[in-house]
Amino acid sequence: MIAALALLLQLSQPRWAALQGIKLGGQIDDVLAKGGECRPGDAVSPLGAGTSVYSFAHMSFGYALPHSHQPSDSVAIRRALTDGTMCAAPLDSSAHIMAAAVDRKLVAVIVVFIRDSAPLPADSVRRLAYAAWGRPSHHSPTLDTWSSPRFRSYFLIPYVSPSRPRPPWERAPQLIMLDISACTAFDRRAHRAGVSGAAGEC
Repeated sequence: MIAALALLLQLSQPRWAALQGIKLGGQIDDVLAKGGECRPGDAVSPLGAGTSVYSFAHMSFGYALPHSHQPSDSVAIRRALTDGTMCAAPLDSSAHIMAAAVDRKLVAVIVVFIRDSAPLPADSVRRLAYAAWGRPSHHSPTLDTWSSPRFRSYFLIPYVSPSRPRPPWERAPQLIMLDISACTAFDRRAHRAGVSGAAGEC
């Protein structure tokens, strides 16, 4: 009985694994229903196949991977992402999402907050996160973390170098939701496909 209850608690989805109807483990149809668009994982960016594959892996799991993947790993990453899909959609008037899916199930979601081409104030986004998800497991000025054995979410204020201008979406506060088991599975596939070094746990 105790083992069954522990399994149920581990499998149940915490509040920080969903936002405005988009949830980890959900179908890409939830993104399409918001007017979104989805593409194969190796067609994310117009910068070329190698860059787009790297971008997919970095955007999807970059904050949780046990080590960074380099653009030189793109061929192996492409093999690891044969079932990968990247989706984008407006969430509301001030938020856009990028979502990564494997086998059509969402495994990572990044929500970027911009209104009229300007980033929303970080305090506004933090209040929204606290209202939706409760107080974080760990708080810091630029990175709050909500964590469970399977799901991890972040409130991130990106660092912006004053000497290097960046587009608004790279400067905007973000809410990031990750399926940790999917991240670990991706890292293992990538190493089996030829990424150097040893696979690790996300």
